[in-house]
Amino acid sequence: MRARFEKVTSGSASLLAFERVDVEFPFYWHYHPEFELTLIVDSSGQRLVGDSIGDYGPGDLVLLGSNLPHSWRSGPVRMPGKECHRAVVIQFREEFLGPDFFRIPEMEPIQRLLKRCACGMSFGHTRTGRAAAAKLRDYLSLSPAARIVELLEVLLQLAAESSPELLSTDRVRPMCRIEDQQRIETVCAHLSAHFDEEINYAKLSAKLHMDQASLCRFFKRATGRTMTAYVNELRVGAAAQLLTTTDQSILDIGFQVGFGNYSNFNRQFKRIKGYGPRTLRQQFQSHADVEIPEPHETRTERIDTERIDTERIDTRIRA
Repeated sequence: MRARFEKVTSGSASLLAFERVDVEFPFYWHYHPEFELTLIVDSSGQRLVGDSIGDYGPGDLVLLGSNLPHSWRSGPVRMPGKECHRAVVIQFREEFLGPDFFRIPEMEPIQRLLKRCACGMSFGHTRTGRAAAAKLRDYLSLSPAARIVELLEVLLQLAAESSPELLSTDRVRPMCRIEDQQRIETVCAHLSAHFDEEINYAKLSAKLHMDQASLCRFFKRATGRTMTAYVNELRVGAAAQLLTTTDQSILDIGFQVGFGNYSNFNRQFKRIKGYGPRTLRQQFQSHADVEIPEPHETRTERIDTERIDTERIDTRIRA
């Protein structure tokens, strides 16, 4: 996935902090030299960081390293009554307090944290992360000076956490060709708009003036996953929303999000989530004694880019 370079402008401030409020978080694959700390206040969907993909929900807290491609994409199913999605975002450079500030002994824990987060780290599932998230919810109400102090306190908290979730490997690197950026955005937009249908790969490849085999290799090389795997992830994410917010039968939901049969739906759901659709439904409807991770704790799917380079797909295929 060819990530788009994003220039972060903080004006006269030494760091940039803002609240992201949108009717949806669209797919926007990008990177920047700044570190980024993102707290999801009110949203759910899928988080893509490097070659990892995982579900996110309220309380999801992620620290991203410099130049790490990423995107938050809100779920494809619009929830009744949800007017907007909210997140608090803080972006800063390592030298934002001076080139040697984090090299002093007192700042050594943060220095180690900034090195460890090169491939992204998730903290929302930890007690430390929840405590940090409580502070960050009111971050934008602080004065500029207080924001610096609060950020340092949060980073020190996160540095002490022993079990963050490491997100990406180092296989995905940003690439800056404009034509590749536009091409991957076109592919992802098409798959996101039609994930619940039979994907016409021949039509899509023709639109991009590529043959199917070249398109498959391009997508796999850029994202670390096949187009079929990506579509399945979109379908499972949509199914999870329907399972927890509607009374539709599991079978109907599987068909609605694009799976051709229940067996494949159940198999793909378990592969991506780590548990089956029935287990998720029981958790929300029957309060069964089944331990399931919360949205921000769900297993992150990582695809091995060293595997087969090319998908073999028919002109029309239902994953």
